[in-house]
Amino acid sequence: MMRRNRFLIVLVALALLWSLTPIYWFCRMAFLTPLEIRRFPWPLLPHAPNLAAFYNVFGFNYTLPTGTVSPASGQAGQIIRGLMNSVMVSVVVTLITLAIALPLAYVFARTNFRFKNSLLFAILLGAALPPISTLIPFYAMYLQLGLAGTLTGLVIVYLTITVPFVTWMMIGYFRNLPPIERLARIDGYSRLAAFVGLVLPLARSGIAVATVITFLFAWNDYTYALVLVNGSTANTLPTAISGFLFMYPEPSNLAASVVITIVPPALVAYFLQRHVGDMNLVDAVR
Repeated sequence: MMRRNRFLIVLVALALLWSLTPIYWFCRMAFLTPLEIRRFPWPLLPHAPNLAAFYNVFGFNYTLPTGTVSPASGQAGQIIRGLMNSVMVSVVVTLITLAIALPLAYVFARTNFRFKNSLLFAILLGAALPPISTLIPFYAMYLQLGLAGTLTGLVIVYLTITVPFVTWMMIGYFRNLPPIERLARIDGYSRLAAFVGLVLPLARSGIAVATVITFLFAWNDYTYALVLVNGSTANTLPTAISGFLFMYPEPSNLAASVVITIVPPALVAYFLQRHVGDMNLVDAVR
């Protein structure tokens, strides 16, 4: 037992090291001056942390304590636009996905109707298809429809992935809930009122998980955005950050942009994780 526990501790430590090292490296670079970045050996921590890179990526100059002016990044306009587009797309995709997938999953989980298994198989097939396999067909279709380079086209393609996946995930969750809507129907509730007023509150923890997964997918996607909207006014933050790779090297600005990218999904995951924990505590008390 002791050996097994030690082995698990080592595995967890390695996983944490693997996951946190890139985050630490970018956070360290974001607060270094260009001179410190070029220094070898690299400092483990900034000797004099500064916010120059964060000011620069948002289009502002920054005067260092030495009196040197750190100029605004040439990629600042793309970063700002990409940040706004990513927030808009992620929020819209998350809301639409939940609005479609939750009722759909409830119907499949709690009712019986004709062709149910066939339709369920079609949904699962949509969730099982590799997203990259639909990239070229979407691009060709978008060129014909005029949706290439638009946020609307990006939202639509994201929904073809998030809706089947969230539906498949929530079907199992709804199946495990107590059949409380039957008692509600006896008390005069309509099926819709029972679903909104009773079933959804019971499923809040599952909905929180679905929200995090959907938001993270829409926020972090790079492949679809690179092909469908890159180079247009609809570019998202991941594609905007990749622009640093094709211009004069600005490692501190690149690192600051990556840190900014981490913050919104981290906040979403943190607050919804607390909500899931609170729900589990309430369930345990009940």
